[in-house]
Amino acid sequence: MDLKDLVEATAEDLKNVAGGALTTRYYIYTVVKGDTLHKIATRFGTTVDAIYNLNRDKIEDPNLIRIGWKLIIPVTEIK
Repeated sequence: MDLKDLVEATAEDLKNVAGGALTTRYYIYTVVKGDTLHKIATRFGTTVDAIYNLNRDKIEDPNLIRIGWKLIIPVTEIK
């Protein structure tokens, strides 16, 4: 997985994100078959909690994500 699979998040995408100053880039990732928050977090060098907290408007249960969901991902390292 690399940045070609992501679209950089816009200010509109981030309007409901709480927190301090943005110190990293945020991208939109579309969930595909076989994804889990753990797999996505590992792939992009972030944490499940970071992804979950940025996407609470969609994710009620961090153990259940749906194919096709567009999630905001904080990217600091691509693996």
